[in-house]
Amino acid sequence: MIRDILRAVGIGCLLAGGILYFTIDSKNPSDEDAQLLQDEVEQLQIELAKTKELLGTAQTISTVKEKAGEKKTVVTESNLPSDAAVLNTILTIESGSNSTVVSANLERLGIIEDAALFDSYLADNNLTGRIQIGDHKVDSSMNFKSIAKEITTVKK
Repeated sequence: MIRDILRAVGIGCLLAGGILYFTIDSKNPSDEDAQLLQDEVEQLQIELAKTKELLGTAQTISTVKEKAGEKKTVVTESNLPSDAAVLNTILTIESGSNSTVVSANLERLGIIEDAALFDSYLADNNLTGRIQIGDHKVDSSMNFKSIAKEITTVKK
């Protein structure tokens, strides 16, 4: 009895699957639908680019707060090209921070372009162990030598 019921349910499922397979038209997007999707994607990419630009500006001008203290960021105009501005900030170096952490913070703040390159500079000049804790004034117009001098100088 149960065997007959299960057999009937199985046959019913197979028939239902077959009927659905042949009756439901698989929806292939037409050329018009594909063009609409492409237009939407392009518009979203344009909006994303604008949002990234606004976010970058907001991050550059805003005040960055860390748990160890405040880092004040100020953008000042200089005689650089019109699209470039000097970014002044106070870098707080905590006890236990190594050169890799300091380099990463400098890159995140926009002071340097490449943290690994600056970390290599510190290592090549035997400055990794001379980094001093405290607040250091740095800006994006400084070269590696002047940044290294600033962060290795004892602050009173």
